[in-house]
Amino acid sequence: MQCVYNKSMRINLTTAEVYITMKKQSATKPEGHFAKHKKFYIIYMAALVVITVGLNIAARRSTAFAEWYSTHIYKVLVATVGMLVGLVPFSMYEFLIILGIILLIFILCRTVFLIIKKRGIAIFNMYAGVLALLFTVVTLFTVNCGVNYHRRPFSYYSGLEITRQSTDVLVDLCKSLIENANSLVPYIDTASVPDDSDGTKYGAIFSLKNTDTKKEAVKAMNKLGTIYPVLAGYYPQPKPVLFSKVMSYEFITGVYSFTIEANYNNDVPDYVKADTICHELSHLRGFMREDEAGFIAYLACINSDNVNFQYSGILNALSYVLNSVYKNCGASVYTELYKSMDEQLMRDYLYDSKYWDKFETPVADVADAVNNAYLVANAQTDGVKSYGRMVDLLLAYYSSQNN
Repeated sequence: MQCVYNKSMRINLTTAEVYITMKKQSATKPEGHFAKHKKFYIIYMAALVVITVGLNIAARRSTAFAEWYSTHIYKVLVATVGMLVGLVPFSMYEFLIILGIILLIFILCRTVFLIIKKRGIAIFNMYAGVLALLFTVVTLFTVNCGVNYHRRPFSYYSGLEITRQSTDVLVDLCKSLIENANSLVPYIDTASVPDDSDGTKYGAIFSLKNTDTKKEAVKAMNKLGTIYPVLAGYYPQPKPVLFSKVMSYEFITGVYSFTIEANYNNDVPDYVKADTICHELSHLRGFMREDEAGFIAYLACINSDNVNFQYSGILNALSYVLNSVYKNCGASVYTELYKSMDEQLMRDYLYDSKYWDKFETPVADVADAVNNAYLVANAQTDGVKSYGRMVDLLLAYYSSQNN
């Protein structure tokens, strides 16, 4: 019997070989993809580490370096990257936060899927990409704002001498701020607001309804730049945050980050809003410390040609000083000063207080803890208490103007 070669067997064998080869390629594809780009990945990650660590060490060890970086490199970044980001009509920072949340959900879902499919290499590749993304954000933060935390303080440029002041001077400062705010009341814009659900009647409160707030804030900062040249330069348009109420739940009125843009909470009471925008814009000149940014905002507002901005700046400064008076001088002195305020100031403070009462939740406590950790990590060792140091700057400025 002859053994005849069956061609169909060859076809089946070839098909099987092709199938096996495809399976092998499919199984090794993720590993091959990572191996193909591994060299570039390692170089990229190493570069990010060198830039981030190098800049942080240099800035922390040398104020001169941090100062040079802020006034040369960072100033160029604001005039270029900041200008381009400023052309985008919405907050890039908020957009990236939303994108990050979507990406996080996708990563979690895909991780579960890949675990079920037992594709460990694919999981490794995905998280390698996530790590690269996180390192990129950290590096951008360092380049676009982190170094600035270690520059010379604004008091160095303003010539203000921060010294211990008596409680008498603190009280005098408070009286001066109240007197100035009272004098502006006849000229500010107001708007009636509905009564609160608990029966609180507000009447007319301070309003920015007739003010081009963003434009006036930039004008105020530019004018202040003529007084203090270190504040001169390009200021991108500030941007309201779409989900401003979310910021209120975190007790945040404004935010500046690696996107080089001034973002502000558009839901807060108007007297807070004007001052806040100037506060965030001051970060664009490289002054990242919160007490300094608050003081610069005060100077920008009181030197503004717009009376509404003047009122906003004084009321925000006064709130810090009143709290300091209560803490250091007692309730009786505080009450006496409070009673000397025009009823308009009282209404605006009441409206502001009732506004924030609505957002008193555990979320605010968590956000405060996170903010505290952020400030400490960036060499503001007092954490959120650094906001209170603004009073020292106000006292120094008041003393310089009255001596």
